[in-house]
Amino acid sequence: MTKVLGIIPARLASTRLPRKVLLDRTGKPLIQHVWEGATACRAIGKVVVATDAEEVAVAVKRFGGEAVLTSPACASGTDRVAEAARHYPGFDIVVNIQGDEPEMSPEPLTALVQGMLAKPAAIMGTIAVPWPKGVPLAEPGFVKLVTDAEGFALYFSRSPIPFYRDEPGAAPGGKRADGQPRYLKHVGLYAFRAPFLQMYAAMKPTPLEQAEALEQLRALENGHRIAVFLSSYHGYEVNTPADYEAFVARCKARLVK
Repeated sequence: MTKVLGIIPARLASTRLPRKVLLDRTGKPLIQHVWEGATACRAIGKVVVATDAEEVAVAVKRFGGEAVLTSPACASGTDRVAEAARHYPGFDIVVNIQGDEPEMSPEPLTALVQGMLAKPAAIMGTIAVPWPKGVPLAEPGFVKLVTDAEGFALYFSRSPIPFYRDEPGAAPGGKRADGQPRYLKHVGLYAFRAPFLQMYAAMKPTPLEQAEALEQLRALENGHRIAVFLSSYHGYEVNTPADYEAFVARCKARLVK
């Protein structure tokens, strides 16, 4: 039976929103929201938080979670996940669950794990959703992607891709002629076969990765394929004070209902 490990990288020294994983105006630290969404996924056998700060580890243990301390020198979330995964050698698939996705739900995680199980040749996978309503395509914080006929990623970009030459004013939320979404938004969830995770973390940053500031391009530039699985997930990353305010407002609105 394939064993699946979920790891939530949680760096305390975030730059755009300092100490964001511990912000708690909802009554819970942000990392707890992520944890609860991840542990609700039955497709994942174990979930741990990988952090560089004892303070975060203490907060995780306080709400009943499991944390592992990793080096402050980790250059990326994936490096942190790879280091943490070495503490749990018995798992076949490792899922990188972003620590700044507090509205995480079991649905995209299940889609990702089930997709990897159905595609045993896929060494890495991720999630995409139809383009959200009301979000301009030019928004660089929302990453776009395109796939090939087999559902593997061709490219990820902060720029709008593809460009519909003959329909420049077409609605971004529409459908293509084949019924697929016109535009896809990337969700920063990644699944790795355990050996490939360590290989990936050992790769040097690549030119396109550095240009777009998109770590997943490292795999494509080195000739590795990333399987893309569709989901209906509607959560958003929290990267800025405005993002956190919007998240708090959504939480309050749900409580009113």
